[in-house]
Amino acid sequence: MRYLRPLIILALLTACLAGCARERRSTDTPSAPAPGATGAASAATAPLATATSFTGMPNVGAPAPGTALPQVYTVQSGDSLSAIAARFGIGLSALIEANGISDPNALQVGQQLRIPSSQAATGPADLLLPDSEFVNGPSYTDFDISAFCARQGGYLSDYTEYVDGTLLTGPEIVALTVRDYSVGPRLLLAVLESKSGWVTSGSPQSYYAMGDMRSGRELLSLQLAWAANQLNQGYYDWRGRGMTPIDWGDGTVTSYAPSLNAATAGLHYFYSLNSTHAAWLQAIGSDGTFASAYRALFGSWAAVSVEPLIAAGTRQPELALPWADSEEWYLTSGPHGGWGEGSAWSAVDFVPGEGYLGCQPAASWTTAVADGLIIQSAEGQVKLDLDGDGSEQTGWVILYLHIASDGRVPVLSQVSRGDPIGHPSCEGGFGDATHLHFARKYNGEWIAADGPLPMVLSGWQMHSAGTSYDGTATRASDAREACVCQDPAINGLHASR
Repeated sequence: MRYLRPLIILALLTACLAGCARERRSTDTPSAPAPGATGAASAATAPLATATSFTGMPNVGAPAPGTALPQVYTVQSGDSLSAIAARFGIGLSALIEANGISDPNALQVGQQLRIPSSQAATGPADLLLPDSEFVNGPSYTDFDISAFCARQGGYLSDYTEYVDGTLLTGPEIVALTVRDYSVGPRLLLAVLESKSGWVTSGSPQSYYAMGDMRSGRELLSLQLAWAANQLNQGYYDWRGRGMTPIDWGDGTVTSYAPSLNAATAGLHYFYSLNSTHAAWLQAIGSDGTFASAYRALFGSWAAVSVEPLIAAGTRQPELALPWADSEEWYLTSGPHGGWGEGSAWSAVDFVPGEGYLGCQPAASWTTAVADGLIIQSAEGQVKLDLDGDGSEQTGWVILYLHIASDGRVPVLSQVSRGDPIGHPSCEGGFGDATHLHFARKYNGEWIAADGPLPMVLSGWQMHSAGTSYDGTATRASDAREACVCQDPAINGLHASR
């Protein structure tokens, strides 16, 4: 991401980063608190690039058969190459060669290193869940969270809490987390049960429902948001961002088994947090605490599995830029998290050419990128269902975030490509400046903007620079770079030029 025009840079950057890393705010203490708790214009007409199809969604970065799984380690303060090599049981020369390092003394905090095949212990390879149970996808179209929780009669069903000023029940908070983070409700409930017994017990094992033990995090909404983001972190890292082997802090390290699917890798990562190696093994074994909780609540997942979640030959439909074809908007952030940084880097950010607006809604309209049905229009969010079946869990769904309430398209509206959606603003997040956060999902899975199904809008294809928020857009020989600026030659995007 480039930075220009210093008088407006800091405010714009803060908005782009903070506004797109939203965490829902609780506004009151729960009804049964823990002891000590505190409380959018014409359609683009330029020729569109042919939609990309692919041969199937990879689980582990699609390593070639017979090769070691590439895993990554993020350099921490005080690290040295020799210490990292020793920790993972590999030779120093092998680590240097795998990363093309010319100066072993030039290690930088935050640098990511590929870890070649090592002698580190490998974790279990048992499949815990199919991917279709992990995301809020087709297997959940008929699942009623509130009715299920009521039948269990546990602490969760009687819990209430104010969230963003509205009093919600425990099952409603689960549903809100499921909707925003797009994680499967059976997954979330099984994790909750395994961690604290909230689903079936009237007396929970812990008021830190998901195991986030930080002070001030007792509220269920905060616990679920943290857990959903961490679960997504493991799932989407396994999808291609790269997984860091688990460092237990006692000089031992565990690598992930190469045969895992993304759902199981996400669970392995989540249960490693705030855990010891022994407790982790008890949680993620085939008869461990998670698998046992899932089976006790729901039986076998085989009856509800929808595999493959994303089939070979899936294509992104043709999508226009989300504004009028006569306008030029600006790419201010490259690929980053669709909802929270744990999810796939499925989102990019745009601003209209109106200068710095603060949080004043833009005069310009963001528009429908394709024909479809509006299935959500509230809290700064608009979701456009491209297959028109009314379900967020099936097919392609487009998320528009930070859309002002004034003029926002009503829910259940049938729209055509180019119809107005609303005005970019700061609504729906904690940003300090108006912008549009734009992301895609398919069958409930966040789809990386730069991945097997790249985001292509009016022929402009989005690319990641390898770091969240950094990236480019290209069309034929033209290239633009994400920039906290409004310069047509650097980051301006237009449908026809």
